[in-house]
Amino acid sequence: MPGEHLLVIDDSPTLLKVVEIALTKAGYKVDTALNGNAGLALVRELGTVPDLILLDGTIPDGDSAEICRRLAGDPKLGRVPVVVMAGKGEDLESRFAKAPNVVDYISKPFSPEALQALVAHVVEARTGAAPGGGGGAMGAGGSAAVSEALALSTAPGAPRLEGFALAGDLAVISMSEILELLAEQAQTGTLTVVSGRSGARVELSFRAGRIELAGAVGVADEFLLGRFVVEAGAVTPEALAEVLEERARAAGKPPLFGADLIARGLLTEAELGRAMVRQTSELAYEALRWTEGLFQFRRTTAAELPDLARRAALEISVDRLLLEGFRRVDEWRVIESEIDSFAEIFVRDEHKIAALPRGTFTRDELAVLEAVNGRNTVREIVRSLRLGSFDVSRVLFRLLRAKLIRRRVSPTAI
Repeated sequence: MPGEHLLVIDDSPTLLKVVEIALTKAGYKVDTALNGNAGLALVRELGTVPDLILLDGTIPDGDSAEICRRLAGDPKLGRVPVVVMAGKGEDLESRFAKAPNVVDYISKPFSPEALQALVAHVVEARTGAAPGGGGGAMGAGGSAAVSEALALSTAPGAPRLEGFALAGDLAVISMSEILELLAEQAQTGTLTVVSGRSGARVELSFRAGRIELAGAVGVADEFLLGRFVVEAGAVTPEALAEVLEERARAAGKPPLFGADLIARGLLTEAELGRAMVRQTSELAYEALRWTEGLFQFRRTTAAELPDLARRAALEISVDRLLLEGFRRVDEWRVIESEIDSFAEIFVRDEHKIAALPRGTFTRDELAVLEAVNGRNTVREIVRSLRLGSFDVSRVLFRLLRAKLIRRRVSPTAI
């Protein structure tokens, strides 16, 4: 809200003056510094803690990401949010992934209106909302700031933003709100979401507000395409294992996995399409669970989307995806109240299981029960069964509540 204290650090006197005028006009108290050391010295000299720091993505006297980490470790400044003013072509994702105080980005050149909207949203989130409260409604101010930032990026007569049209912190704006906004505005481009806990990355390609394809880096094996073609019954586990072995032995780079399965006669185009819809949906469900991390949306034309996304053209409805996604998120919260770690190990209560009549268990329940042997962790059960972690955890939760399994108790040293 206007009246709050802001610190702006940038090596350009011209940009500092523009930012100072724009934010002072909006009612903020603004202090400026030409480099990181001067900014830190100014904070200590003033003896007050700013409500927000705007930091140049590339400063002359040091690494901006390192300055963010120094700020995060300072007892007084550790909780001050940082917005990075990013230049064209900067690699924000890798540089600032481990800077927990970076809550948003804005690309240069930016309009005064876009800057004011972003600052208002970040300051409002800090002063008017519970710290770290992700996943709730964004509120009128936050929604307006996000919508305005997107609109201003290509508005007639406005400066053309290079790079990301929208970026921020999942603790401030939830994944569901981002998806809803991109669908409502029929956006085309690539949404990148990075988990603050695992560092995993999911990329969703949008065309006219629909999801064409998802890709990922650093996620569990359960999200690989092979799981979904086997799950659909299109390919046997044995045939899949044989193909994977042959591809591993190949001298050159093998063809794309789905195309390879079609070429071998193991899969039809329609079956591949259904498996890819399942894979993309599961990756989106996984990203919906993330309440810590960063997101970035780069607006493009349809022709500029990745070739694989253009060819896949899955056209997944965000509304339909969110219906299932919200159900899963709610179930995950309940499940995690009982199973909060994939490193947990369970043992069966053989007496109770034997007393149940035949036909009590579903096929998935029988498979999970068979894998519960007092040695396998939850993570190892997921890997061995080629089921998703959601499906395995849901079964384990039911078995645990029914007292058919229990946690393994580690022996206590005497």
